[in-house]
Amino acid sequence: MVKTVSKNYKWILLALLSATYFLAQGVRQIFNAVLPQIKADFAGAGITDTQLGLVGSAFTLVFGLAIPFGGVLADFFSRKWMIVVGTLLFAVGIFSSGLATGVVLLVVAYGVVNAAGQALLPPSNSSLIGQFHVETRATAFSIYQIVFYVGIVVCSCVSGWLSGLGEGGWRKAFFLFGAISAAWAFALAFLLRDTPQAKEEEKGKRVEDKASVREALGAFLCKPSALLLMAGLGFYFYAKYGFNTWIINYLQREFPSMTAASASFHGVFWFYLGAVVGVFAGGRVSDRFAVALGRPQARFDVNAAGLVLCVPGLLLSAFASTTSLCIAGTALFGFATGVYDSNIYASLFEVVKPRYRAAAVGVFGCGGSVIGASGPAVLGWMNAHFSMSMGIASLSAFALAGAVVICVARIFFFERDKVQNV
Repeated sequence: MVKTVSKNYKWILLALLSATYFLAQGVRQIFNAVLPQIKADFAGAGITDTQLGLVGSAFTLVFGLAIPFGGVLADFFSRKWMIVVGTLLFAVGIFSSGLATGVVLLVVAYGVVNAAGQALLPPSNSSLIGQFHVETRATAFSIYQIVFYVGIVVCSCVSGWLSGLGEGGWRKAFFLFGAISAAWAFALAFLLRDTPQAKEEEKGKRVEDKASVREALGAFLCKPSALLLMAGLGFYFYAKYGFNTWIINYLQREFPSMTAASASFHGVFWFYLGAVVGVFAGGRVSDRFAVALGRPQARFDVNAAGLVLCVPGLLLSAFASTTSLCIAGTALFGFATGVYDSNIYASLFEVVKPRYRAAAVGVFGCGGSVIGASGPAVLGWMNAHFSMSMGIASLSAFALAGAVVICVARIFFFERDKVQNV
């Protein structure tokens, strides 16, 4: 633990990073919330569901390819300034998305600039939380996740309401949250402290804070359990990003009486209400077993359980005959993702040493995003060639595959790969 800051700073830090995550994850949902209105505005250009899906896939792919650079930069430079610069960059991308006149400009602004800025955040954010919260690690990450869920609900509902105000209303959502995010970036420059990486002690000898790029990558790539966790993350991203991109559009298609604002609310509120419950339950259970009972492999168990629970939620959402049943499926899927989310980084940190964690998060996020990037585009294609219900149902196979690879990591490699938690 860093000794140059006050004892309470870990909670102040968590609040600042959670607020940043609130905006970063919230603005990702704007595109999903206003997608039907964007399609209507661009109808004259013959836009297709597959092309719209490519916007979401472009974001995920660019985010995944860029996040390792965010991890390396966070290990070698100031994590504070990585967070400030990343927030300002995604703010520019979101604001510029409101100026788009076609799919190409949306891909550049939302899918490239926004994604590049957001890629700078997770390595620094998670590294700082992991450094300052040791015994309360999963609980801290759970709070972090809950705030992000609230951000998505707020941004989605406000965006859906703005998009329903008439032609071009969807642009106001990008302008509003882009401006707020830019202002927050400047606030972070004054509120965050520039804290150094944690030091380690090995065999009575101090290890330098900074590792080489080769060491950092090797620390991740030599761990089969870390690689399997990354594969599980990729299958999860495929299912979650595909679902989140299209669920609001799906509700409006399957239940035509829903307004844009109503579909935006139901498409995210129940999902993230379930996720809040799931992430809190998953975090508390895993902290109890991993810390109090000395069973760190429980974090892997919670991850796998969350992905298994995704299956019934997805199938119920896909084949529900009424709005109520569809909402119930969405809430169940949200609960399951919350259980998984509560231990995404906590599980990884059980097998990666602290001095390599920021870089490991970068590689981890890169691999997971690249594996899962095609989800939104494939679902867009399935909408046109099969049905949206079949597309959503197909996501359950990817969630189940993720659970399988995490179980393999837990059973065969955890004991070999685990590290001393500090």
